[in-house]
Amino acid sequence: MFALAILGSFVLYLIIGAVVGRSVKTTDDYYVSGRNAPTFLVAGTLVASFVSTVSFMGELGFSYDGYAVPMLILASINISGYAVGVLLFGRYLRRSEALTVPEYFGQRFNSKKIQAIAGIMVVIGIGLYLVSVSHGLALIIGQLIDIPEWVIIIIVWVAYTSFTLLSGSKGILINDTIMFVVFTVAAVVGMGFVIGGAGGPIAATEKMTQFMQKPDGISWHGLTGENSYMGSPGEVLIYAITLGIVWALVVAVSPWQSSRFLMAKNEHVAIRSGMFATGALIVLYLFLTLGGFAINLINPNIEPSEVAFIWIAQNHLPGIIGILIVTGIVAAGLSSAASFLSIVGFSAANDILPAFSKRPEFASATAAQVESGGLAKKGRDQSLATANIDVDLARDADKIKLRTSRNVMLLVSVAVLILTFVMPPVIMTIAYFAATLFAASWGPVAIWSTQSRRITARGAIFGMIAGFVVSAGLQTINEFTPYTLPTLADPVILGLIACILGIYIGNFRNQPSKEEVAYFEKLQITPAHERDPKRIRQTGYMAWGVAIICFLVFVALVFFYAIPYGQIVG
Repeated sequence: MFALAILGSFVLYLIIGAVVGRSVKTTDDYYVSGRNAPTFLVAGTLVASFVSTVSFMGELGFSYDGYAVPMLILASINISGYAVGVLLFGRYLRRSEALTVPEYFGQRFNSKKIQAIAGIMVVIGIGLYLVSVSHGLALIIGQLIDIPEWVIIIIVWVAYTSFTLLSGSKGILINDTIMFVVFTVAAVVGMGFVIGGAGGPIAATEKMTQFMQKPDGISWHGLTGENSYMGSPGEVLIYAITLGIVWALVVAVSPWQSSRFLMAKNEHVAIRSGMFATGALIVLYLFLTLGGFAINLINPNIEPSEVAFIWIAQNHLPGIIGILIVTGIVAAGLSSAASFLSIVGFSAANDILPAFSKRPEFASATAAQVESGGLAKKGRDQSLATANIDVDLARDADKIKLRTSRNVMLLVSVAVLILTFVMPPVIMTIAYFAATLFAASWGPVAIWSTQSRRITARGAIFGMIAGFVVSAGLQTINEFTPYTLPTLADPVILGLIACILGIYIGNFRNQPSKEEVAYFEKLQITPAHERDPKRIRQTGYMAWGVAIICFLVFVALVFFYAIPYGQIVG
């Protein structure tokens, strides 16, 4: 049954890609879904591209190990990045009408160099994240179907590569939203059964508080004793807060999150989507973290801990609920994989290739058409007006760019497949390593670019490179060598400091160009249609709705966790 469910999700996935792919006619369709997506679709892709096998396996496994509350603290801080990000960066990004986030940087600083540098960072960072997600999917399916791991990796690769090549952002929007609904229902229902089986939320909290096999596993600092691997209570809290802030910045500016706003119908849709994602994720993580530790009440000896949710689905829950959970986890992984591949492929084709290639299709419509032979053909008919020729040239050049984008994406996907076979399957480590690079290298530059006219192209380049190199270098030492940095010397925090210093050094005795200032001032102008009172009122309703959801989550934590926990521990 589990194998059939997975097969069915793969088939549905490919059908959506094939159907939607037929409507993709231009690079605008392929890259940003025609910029006409409504709130629910943008919010769905925001959550789906954030929640992946890392959440359902790595982070849930972390909670199962005895760090549920630190994980919840981390998640509660990091989702604030949606509100901060869309207000300080996302709405300006939507206003720029760029095809990719690196292209926005290129436009803002009037520099193809910074566009290429940002594009290379996307390919490295998101490419590694995609490897992590691929490993996660292979691990899930390997738990359910007895076939060699290399076969599973190829099947997964063929599925998300075919889908992304066919449909681009249009298909990803629709698929992500479907997957978002599936895995949200799976998490809430599945964890609801686990907690309900323990006697309800209050009884479950009491039992988890007294669970001696993993002492203090439900406390604010997490597991203590010989099996603890996160250090002292103070170090755990510092870790949760620090990484929460870092991930808030990741959510605010990272390409796989902020690029979703480029697809929004307007700026109000972008803002509402960020708010919707905040409300959805706080509820989702409430169930994943506390429910993740509650699995210990059923079986405290699941190894590795990353497969705890899958074990519950197979061995404890009613059949239909188990199938829903497995399908939901696979859905989360597939939707993230497609999103990541599209972002890496788009950057390789749109941001890096033009900087290193002499091929003209990315430079001008006329040159591209001459190369394709179309101009000579049209030159035979002298009756065509010059304006019509220009339109046809632009259209044909766009088709060349669309075809080239798909070819480049296929090459990138093959490279990711090779890396998936070569790199070790440390899901959470690689994912956190890759994702947090963008907080250090892009965070200050992105926010500065929309809030200050004083940052220069040189300052942005120095800042990006300094943040990326310092963060990547120190994280490599921290994660893949015997040496460990002190908790307060977090590699990403040091990378952020390096980025800010790089910006100041690059700005020293350097002034922004007239083009940079003009573009900045253009970004500050709110279009007239965005000031429509009806749209503003609808955005206000969304803000109040999310505030109420967050308040209800807080009340639930007080009554179902804090009070019963406090009564037992005194």
